[in-house]
Amino acid sequence: MDVSSLPGPYSGLRVIEIGRFIAVPFCAQLIADGGADVVKVEAIEGDQPRMNGPIIPTEGRQFLNKNRGKRSLSVELGDPEVVRALQALTVDADIVLANLRPGLATRLGLDYDSVRARNPRVVYAENTAYGNEGPMAGAPGMDIVLQGYTGVAHLTERGPEQQLNPVIDHTAALLMAWGVATALFHRERTGRGQRLDVSLMQAAMVLENNQLTHVDAIDGWRDGFVEYLKDAFAQGASWEEVLRHRESIQPFRMMRAYYGFFRTSDGTVAVACNAATLRDRMREVMDIDDPWTSSEGWLPDDVVAYEAMLYDQVAARFRERPTGEWIAMFRERGLPIGPVRHWDEVMYDDQAWANDYLVRLDHELLGGITMVAPPVKFSDSPLVAKPSPPLGKHSRDVLREAGLDDDAIDGMVARGVVRDGDLHRAAAE
Repeated sequence: MDVSSLPGPYSGLRVIEIGRFIAVPFCAQLIADGGADVVKVEAIEGDQPRMNGPIIPTEGRQFLNKNRGKRSLSVELGDPEVVRALQALTVDADIVLANLRPGLATRLGLDYDSVRARNPRVVYAENTAYGNEGPMAGAPGMDIVLQGYTGVAHLTERGPEQQLNPVIDHTAALLMAWGVATALFHRERTGRGQRLDVSLMQAAMVLENNQLTHVDAIDGWRDGFVEYLKDAFAQGASWEEVLRHRESIQPFRMMRAYYGFFRTSDGTVAVACNAATLRDRMREVMDIDDPWTSSEGWLPDDVVAYEAMLYDQVAARFRERPTGEWIAMFRERGLPIGPVRHWDEVMYDDQAWANDYLVRLDHELLGGITMVAPPVKFSDSPLVAKPSPPLGKHSRDVLREAGLDDDAIDGMVARGVVRDGDLHRAAAE
C-alpha cells in the first residue's frame, strides 16, 4: 500500500504561524509535513530567511528547508485592517505559533490571552530567547548568542569556536513540536487548549543534559571552577588553558582513549567504546594495555597524566592503519565506529537514500530540490514533504477565509499592505 496517499496525523488542523527565522518555522514545517494547513504570516518583504543565501529574489536556501508545505500570507503587520484579519484567522485555529518581538503580540491582539478569549480550544506555542521570567526576559537573542551564553559553544571542549550550525534553534523547534503534540493530546481528553513556552536557553540546556547534572557528593569541585572563571579570562587565560585547568580538577569524566575522534593513516574515525565490555574488546583489537580498566582495584598515581598517556598511545595506534581497515576490524567485534565525513557527502550517501532520509521536491520557482525528509516514519499516517510557497502565493485565499471580499483585498493590495503573489509573479513574467 502507498502510505503517502493516506491522511497525515495532523490532517484537518489549522495552524497560524507568526514566526521568524528558524525555531517556530521549523516546528510549523514538521506539523505541515503531518498534513496540517499551516498559514505562514510573513512581512511584505518576506521572512528574513528568504533573504539568507538568496538563489533568486525572495527565495533563500534557509527558507526552503524550514517552510515547506505551508501557505504564505504576506502582509504589513502594522496595518489595522491586516490586524483585524489576523485576529479573525485565530478564531478557528487549532494551533498558533509565535515568536514576535516582546510586546508586539499583545499590541496586535495576538497574544495568548487575547487569542484564548476568542478561541478557548487553541494551543498557543511561543518561542523566546531566555524565557518569560528573570533578568534576561525580553532580551533579544539568536542561536549563536545562546550558544555562548549557555556554554554550548564549547561542548566539544575546544573552546567557543564559531558554530554556524544553529543546533539550539532546531532543538527548540523539536521541543515545541513535541509540546504541541502533547497539548493536542491533552485537548482531546479535556476539550481545553493551553499555552506552552519554549526558549532557546532551555533548548540549549537540553543539549547539555550530561554536563548539567550536579551530584552534591562528588561535584563540589564545580564551585571552585566557577570562582576560578570569574578572573581567569581577565588575567589573559585562553580557552585551552581554562579547559586544561578544569580537566585537572574534575574527578570523573569520560575516558578520551575510548570515546572520540581519531586520525587514521588516511582520514578520521569516530569511536564510542566507553562501556566496560566495549573497552575490553577495543583493547584486544588494538593490542593495547590499560590496567586501569582491565585490572579491578588498580589506580594510576596521576589520573590526568595516565589518561593523557593512554590517549596518545591509542591515537598513535590508529594512525598506523587506514580508515577502512579499522572499521572492518571494529565492526567484526561489534564495536561502534564510523568514518568522519563532511556533511556534503551525506547528500550522496546510500544509507540515507535507502531509508528515505532525503527527499526530492519540485519547487514552483526553483525546480528540483533535495533536502532532509520528515524525521519520523509512521506506518499508517505518513509525514509528506511538499515544497515551500512563493512569497504571498496564498494571500488572497487566506484573507477570503478571514472574511474579506475581493474588493477589500484589492484595496489592501493597492495600498501596499498585502502582497498578492500571483500578481507579482505575473508582473515579473
